[in-house]
Amino acid sequence: MVSEKRKTVSKKETISNKKNKIEKQNDSIMSLGMDDDDDEYNYDDEKAVSYNDDYYNSNNNNNEGSDDEGSDDNDFLEGGSESESEQLDDSEAKVGRATILPEKSELEAKEFKNLKVKNVSYLKQSVAPTNEEIQHLKETSDLYNSNLFRLQMVELFKEIKIDYSKLTSLESALHQLKSVIEKIPSDQQVTITEANIERIKLFDFNGGEGLSIQYCKPSQIDVVGSFMTRSILKSNENVDLMIEIPKSVFDSKDANDFKYFNKRNLYMLKIFNSVSKVSRFSDISFKNFNGDSNKQIIVIRPKEDPKTGARTKFQIRIIPTIPNDLFNIYTKFHPNMSCLFFERNNFKIETFKEDDSKEINNNNNLNSNNNNNNTIDSLKNKKKSFDEIKRTPFYNNSILEDIFINDHMQLINEKCENAPVLIDTMLLIKLWLKIKKIPTVNSFQLSMLLIHLYSIGKVNKSMSSYQAFRMVMVYICKEFQKKPIQFMKLSSDYTSGSSSTTTTTTNTIKQNQYQDEFEKLYPVALIDSSGLLNIWSSISVWGFKQLIIEARLVIENLDSGNGFEEIFMTKFHFYQEYDMIISIKINKELLNNQQSLKVPTNDYYQQDTYLNYRIYQLIKKSLTKRVTKINILKINDDDNNNNKENVDSGGGDDEIKITIGLKVNSENWLSVIDLGPPADHVNASKFREFWGNKSQIRRFKDGSILEAVTWNPKNGSRHLVIEEIIKYTLNYHLQIPTENVRSIVSELDQLIVSEQVQDHTLLVLSAKQKLISTIQSLGLPLSIEAYPSIDPALRYTSILCTKDDRYLENQPISILLQFEQSQQWTKDVDSINALKQAFLLKIARELQSTPFQPRLTDKYVDLCVDGFIFRCIAYYPKEIEFMREQWLLDGLDEQESLQRNSQHHTFIQSLHTTYSSYGPTTRIALRWIHSHLFSDFIDHQTVELLVASLYKVTEKDHPTTTTTTTTTTTTTNDSQLDTSSIPKTPIMGFLRFLFLLYTFDFNEKPLIVDYLNSIDKNKQLSIKSTFDIQKKSQNPPLLFIATEKDPLSMWFRKTTITNLQQWEKMKLFAQKSIELIESNYSSISFNWLSIFKPSFIEFDAIFNLDESLIPNHSREISNLINNKNFNIIQNNTITTSNTPLPPPPSPSPVIIQSKKPVFRNISKKQQQPQQQQQQQQNQQILNQNQNQNQNQNFNELYNNLQPGFNPVLILVQELKDRFSDYFTIQYDLVGGNKFALKWKSEAFLPTPFKPSKSKYSIQITKDSNLIIPNIFEIINEIQMLGGKLIKTFKLNQNSINLINEFN
Repeated sequence: MVSEKRKTVSKKETISNKKNKIEKQNDSIMSLGMDDDDDEYNYDDEKAVSYNDDYYNSNNNNNEGSDDEGSDDNDFLEGGSESESEQLDDSEAKVGRATILPEKSELEAKEFKNLKVKNVSYLKQSVAPTNEEIQHLKETSDLYNSNLFRLQMVELFKEIKIDYSKLTSLESALHQLKSVIEKIPSDQQVTITEANIERIKLFDFNGGEGLSIQYCKPSQIDVVGSFMTRSILKSNENVDLMIEIPKSVFDSKDANDFKYFNKRNLYMLKIFNSVSKVSRFSDISFKNFNGDSNKQIIVIRPKEDPKTGARTKFQIRIIPTIPNDLFNIYTKFHPNMSCLFFERNNFKIETFKEDDSKEINNNNNLNSNNNNNNTIDSLKNKKKSFDEIKRTPFYNNSILEDIFINDHMQLINEKCENAPVLIDTMLLIKLWLKIKKIPTVNSFQLSMLLIHLYSIGKVNKSMSSYQAFRMVMVYICKEFQKKPIQFMKLSSDYTSGSSSTTTTTTNTIKQNQYQDEFEKLYPVALIDSSGLLNIWSSISVWGFKQLIIEARLVIENLDSGNGFEEIFMTKFHFYQEYDMIISIKINKELLNNQQSLKVPTNDYYQQDTYLNYRIYQLIKKSLTKRVTKINILKINDDDNNNNKENVDSGGGDDEIKITIGLKVNSENWLSVIDLGPPADHVNASKFREFWGNKSQIRRFKDGSILEAVTWNPKNGSRHLVIEEIIKYTLNYHLQIPTENVRSIVSELDQLIVSEQVQDHTLLVLSAKQKLISTIQSLGLPLSIEAYPSIDPALRYTSILCTKDDRYLENQPISILLQFEQSQQWTKDVDSINALKQAFLLKIARELQSTPFQPRLTDKYVDLCVDGFIFRCIAYYPKEIEFMREQWLLDGLDEQESLQRNSQHHTFIQSLHTTYSSYGPTTRIALRWIHSHLFSDFIDHQTVELLVASLYKVTEKDHPTTTTTTTTTTTTTNDSQLDTSSIPKTPIMGFLRFLFLLYTFDFNEKPLIVDYLNSIDKNKQLSIKSTFDIQKKSQNPPLLFIATEKDPLSMWFRKTTITNLQQWEKMKLFAQKSIELIESNYSSISFNWLSIFKPSFIEFDAIFNLDESLIPNHSREISNLINNKNFNIIQNNTITTSNTPLPPPPSPSPVIIQSKKPVFRNISKKQQQPQQQQQQQQNQQILNQNQNQNQNQNFNELYNNLQPGFNPVLILVQELKDRFSDYFTIQYDLVGGNKFALKWKSEAFLPTPFKPSKSKYSIQITKDSNLIIPNIFEIINEIQMLGGKLIKTFKLNQNSINLINEFN
C-alpha cells in the first residue's frame, strides 16, 4: 500500500511539474505556432504524442534519411542528427520548444543544420482553416462518393487540361490566319475545275447551275468552341475558327436542290487555295465535318513561327456558318417541308430508324390532338400518311446545323461563364467518349445535353463535376431510354414572333410542335431551342444503344465508389465487347457501277452513313436471333481529324472499309436452319423475296410445312454460319463480292481444326467407354467404383493428343481405377500398394493376348484402345488419409496430386460443357505459350485456370443484363443490350486471355476462379488476406489463383511458373501481340498466325533438329503458318514394309520409296501375263512372310518402346541436368524443330580455378588463375549428347562477343 501511495504521489508531482514547465515555456510554445488549447495531452500516459508526430514516427520506423516522406507539411529539412545525445529528452519531446537544439556557434551547428525548424511565422502556422478549406472538406463529403475519388479527379484534371498561358505560337498563328483570310480579294469568280474537283463534294442536279460563286470577304471571323470555354483535352488539341459567309454570296433560291451546299463548299475551296499559298499554313487539308462527307471543313497544322521559330501542336479547324436571317427557317426548313424539286416522284424517304418497315406498314397519321400547326397546309397534311407527304427533313436539318452552329457555341460559352463546373464536366465527357469510342456520338452533342440539363435545373453551378457528369449519364439511361425524343426549352425569339428573320405569324413555334415527325424520322433526337434542329441527328441506332450501355456502366461504377479506373482509364477493346468481327471492303468502282449501292437523291444522304444503315438493317434482318448486339465500330477517333475516316470520299481513298462487331446468342448462333412462315402465310412472299433462291419449302418432323433457309458452312464448321449468311445477304441485296467480306472468327482454326491438328476428345471418350466395358467384363476380384479422368485429352484442352493405330506417337492418357471403399480394407499402406499391384497384374494377364497389348509397371498398366494408349492407375481414396495418419510422406505428394487433378478435371470438363468455346480457347492459348518457347515455365493446369477466369469471375459477372427495361417501342430490350463478358468464340477468348496476362495486376491482387458461383464477399476477403500474407513472404508466388477447393492457391504451386524473368517476358509478348492485332485487325490482308511466330533474336545459340525424329512435327507452328503439307503415313504402311519404323516415324519411309521404282521398271518391260501371274504369286508368299516377321518385330518394338517417347524432351532434360549453371534452354513442346540457349551472365564472371570447376572451363590468359566457361567445349558436348537429333547450330552475336572478349 505504501509503495502504491508513493507511486501516486510521485505521479502527481510529475504532472504538476509538467504543468509548471508548460506555463514557463508558453512563449516557446507560441513561437512554434501552438496555442494552449491546440492539443490536450494525456499526462497519465508516459508515451504522450509529441508536437511533431510524423517526424518522430519516421525515426522509430527506421526511415532514416527520408523524413519528408513521413511529414506532409515538410516542416523540416532533410537529414538527421548523427549524435543521439543531442536529441530531445522526454519532457522536451512532450512539450516542444523553439528549436530542437540549443543555440551553438556556427561551427558547432553545422552538424545539425538540417534539423532546424523552418523560419515560418507562427501566425501562419497557427492560422485556423480558411472558409475555402472548410468548403473543400464539406464538398468532398457532400459532392463526391469518396475522398479517394476526388483525389483521383484532381490528378486526372492535371493530366488532361491545357496550360493556356503557353500558347503564344498558337495565338500568333490565329492572328496571321485571320489576316490572310481578310486579305483575300473580294468580287472574284470561283468556279470548279478539273484540278480541284476531287477536293470538295459538289452536287450537280441542275445542269451545272449553281457551280460558281462570287467570293466576298467573311462578314465575321471568330474563335469559338472548346478553346473559348477552356475545355480542350490535351490529347485532342483543336481550335475552331468560325467564318460567317456573307449574304451576298447566296440568293433566296439557294436553299433548294443542293445549291447551298455547292456554294458553301466552293467558298471553302477559295479560302483553301488562298491560305495554302502561305508557307506557314501549307500543311492544309479538307476533312469531313462531324463525319458528314457532304460538308467539308479546312484543317490546318501551322508550321513554325517565322519570327520566333516556335511551333504549336494545335491544329486549326475553319468551320463555315451563315447568317440566321438568310432564310426563313420556319417556312423553309421544318420537317414537313421539301427543298428538293428535281425529284418529283419518289416521296418515300428512308429513315434512320432501326426497322424502317414498321413505319412503312403503319398508316401513320399525324396526331389529331396536335393543334400546333395553324396553317392550311398543316391541316391538309393531317389527312395524308407519313409517306405521302413530300419532305426533305434530313436536308433541312443539315442546313439548320450551319445556321445555328455559332449560336450553339455562344450558348455553351455563356453557360460556362455562369457555371464553371460545366467546363470540368465537358472535359470528363470528352475523355470518356475518347476512350470508349462510342460510334456516331461526339462531344458536342453531349455538351449540348449538359447545357440542356443546366437550363432545366437538373445541373446547377453548386454541383461538382462528378455530380454533373453522373447526372448526364442518369439522364441518358432513364429519360432518353424512356423517351428518345427530347426537346430543349424554346428560345423567346422563336415563341414571340420576334425572330431575327421577318416577323410574321408564321415564324412562331410552340413547344414539341413536330414531335410526331421527329419520332418517325430519328432513333434519338435532342431538339434545340429553335424547335427545328435535331442536334443528335447523326447518332445512329447502334450508337444510341452503345451509349445507353456505357452510361449504365458508368452509373454502376460511380455508385460502387471505386470505378474511377474503369470509367476514365479503361479503353475500348473490340475483343472485350464482341464475339465476332466482320470486315467489309467496298471499292469506288463497285460504288459507281452497282445501282443497289447508290445513294438516294430524294433527301440528304451521306454515302458512308447510308451504306452503314443499309448494311446494318440487312445484317439485323438476316441474323435475327443469332446475335444480341450489332455495332458498326468506330475504328478511329472522329474528334481527332488525323485519321482516314474523316477524309472525304473523293480525297484519294480507293475503298470504303466497314467494321462490324457482333455479340452472338450462345443458344442460337450455331443454327444452320432459318425457319420462315408457312407457305400460305401472307408474309411468305416477303420471306422469299428477302432470301431469294435460298428459300425452300420444307416439311419438318412435327408435320409443319414452312419456308426455310439451310446453310452448309465450310467443312461443317458451324461457327462459320454467320459469316456465310452475311456474305450471301450482302451479295444478294448489294452485290458486294463474297471475297470482300471477312469475319474474324476462323483465323486461328488452323491451330485447333486442320489436317494436322484435330480435337480427338470425342474419340478418346468413346475409346475410354470401350475400355471401361472391357475391364468390367473381366470379373476382377475387386470392384471399381469409378474411372475418374485426369488427363487434358479427356476434357477438350489437350494439344498433344494423337490418334495413331501403330501406337508409336501416342501420348498416354491417364485415368484412375478408383476402388470401392469398404471397411474390410487394411490401413497398412504397404499392403494397399501390394494389393494395387496385384490388381494391375491381374488386368494385364487377362488382356495379354488381346489387341489391348498391356504393358505393366508397378504403378500403372498401359492399354491400347482404338489408336489411343490409356494409362490406368490404381487409386484408393482412403490411402491419403492413412498416409497422413501414419506420417508417411514418401508418395504422399503423388497421391495428393492424383486427387487434385481429378477434382480439377471435373471442374474443367463441366466448364467446357457449359461454355463450348472454353476448350478451343485453352488450346489456342497453350499453342501461343508453346510457340514462344515457354513450354518449360508454366504448366497446363495453370493455363486452364487462367482461361477459366474469363468464364467464371466473382465480381460484376453480368452487371447490367438484368436491369434493362422496355417501356416504349423504341426502347431496346435485354438481348439487344447484352453486356455479358463471357467469350463465346475461341478467337475472342484467346485475345481476352492475352489481355488478362498483361493487364491484370498479379502482384497486388489474387485471381479468383468461382466455378460454382459460391465464393461470397467473406470468402473473397479471406482469400485476399491469405494473398497479402503470402505476398510478404520471402518467396511470394508469381501467380495466386484461388478456387473454391483451393482458396490458398497451393494445388499447382510447385508446377506453375516461378521464373520472374520468363513471366515478365510472357506478359510483354502478350502485350505486343495485342497491340499488333489492335492495329491490324480491320485489315483483310492481316495474317493472324504471325503473333505465334517465335523470335530467336534474343538467344545466344540456336540448335536445329532433325525433323524426321520429332514427334508431331507436322503441328509445329511455322508449318501451320506456311501451310506446309506432309505425307501422312497410312495405317496399312506398316504391313507393307519389311521392318517396323523406328519411333518416331520418318515422313519418308525408305522401304516404300525403294519399292516404287521396282514396280515402275517392271511395268515398263511389258511382261507376259504368265510371268506377271507368277510374280504376283511369289509376291503374295513374300508378303505373308513379311507380315509374320512384321508382327513379331512390331511386338518386340512395342515392348521396348516407352509410350509418349519424345527424344527432344529427353535431350532437353539431360542438358538441364548438366548445364543449368551455364544457360537456360527453351523449346516448343508441340513439334518444335529448334531449341535455343541463353547464357547466364553470372556464369561468365571470371572465377578462381578449382578442380571441381575445371570441366567446361578455360583460362582467361595463360598466366591467370581465373577461368570462364568454354563455349566451344559446351557446344561440342551438346552435339555429342544430341547425336543425330541435332543437325546444325548457330551462335548469335552475344556468344561471338563473349568469345572475342576473352580471346
